[in-house]
Amino acid sequence: MPDQAPAVILDGITKIYRLYQSPSEQALDVFGLSRLRFWRKPQYHDHAALQDVSLTVGRGERLGVIGRNGAGKTTLLKLITGNFAPTRGSVVVNGSVQALINIGLGFHPDFTGYENIRSSLVYNGLTRAQLNAAIDDIVDFVELDEYLHQPMKTYSMGMQSRLYFATATAIHPDILIIDEVLGAGDAYFSAKSADRMKRLTSTGATLLLVSHSMTQVLQFCDEAIWIENGRVMLRDKSLTVVNAYEKFISEMERRNCLLYTSPSPRDRQKS
Repeated sequence: MPDQAPAVILDGITKIYRLYQSPSEQALDVFGLSRLRFWRKPQYHDHAALQDVSLTVGRGERLGVIGRNGAGKTTLLKLITGNFAPTRGSVVVNGSVQALINIGLGFHPDFTGYENIRSSLVYNGLTRAQLNAAIDDIVDFVELDEYLHQPMKTYSMGMQSRLYFATATAIHPDILIIDEVLGAGDAYFSAKSADRMKRLTSTGATLLLVSHSMTQVLQFCDEAIWIENGRVMLRDKSLTVVNAYEKFISEMERRNCLLYTSPSPRDRQKS
């Protein structure tokens, strides 16, 4: 792989989900049994989570992804990780990917912090020397001390966030994907995380961060994209995109406020 090859290339990506009226309708269609009920068509409709999205992310870039719930942000990340296949278009990913999308995935609540760290690192195929160095790095970063000997189900959300993030970044992936997992961190941890991500990207790692916290996007990312209804509305410097998105949200809230406070035709007639 050439050093100058982009980390991620999405070309004309469309992802369509089939939404069913009931679980039984979905099961019949998935297993090809709908044809047995030839007198009744399956009850579903298609929903485009992403529509004709093209995106190139260079090596070492730190890109924020913002947008409202349901805009298509997580679908975009899962296409990059390979969890989903696009309905149309192509996805090219150059390098290893470490994703913190489903918080807690792969960590057992009854295992101690140490046990979860070790099992996660072994799963990623580290050698013994790499494993020991990574464990030392994680322990130093999380600063959980004796809590690492306790079951993870006793941890606060902030403590869990530290462990998830430190473990994911200890293996130095080519591409690091984070979806809201830093939300429970305090200011001190956010500052440490920012420094850790900057050091990763300075060595060529690429960061993709989804967050509803505009502060995090501005702190961690050089550029950002704004996704609305499955389409990329804007890509630019983080501050430019955040300002455009917040203006859009403010205008939407103002219109909704006017809609709810405007008198109805019947009220106007009474007045």
